[in-house]
Amino acid sequence: MSVSGLVVFTHLDGAAIVADALRAIDGVEVHSPGEGGRIVVTVDQPDDGRAVQAMNSIRDVEGVISTSLIYCHFDNFQGDQEDSR
Repeated sequence: MSVSGLVVFTHLDGAAIVADALRAIDGVEVHSPGEGGRIVVTVDQPDDGRAVQAMNSIRDVEGVISTSLIYCHFDNFQGDQEDSR
């Protein structure tokens, strides 16, 4: 499981449209309304590959200026199980 927190930066007048587009991306949850052109989102995916795909989708949304990864956590349960054998 991969959980990440990002701040998405947009133009002030386009934040609401960008937030709506972000909500349409699988595994992405919007936590702030985009005040000041900043939108806080979390990405919750079953693995790092899908998390990266979601982050790339966020980056590619029209109106996104930039993104900053603030937090990332990855649980590798399968690897832990293999190590315990």
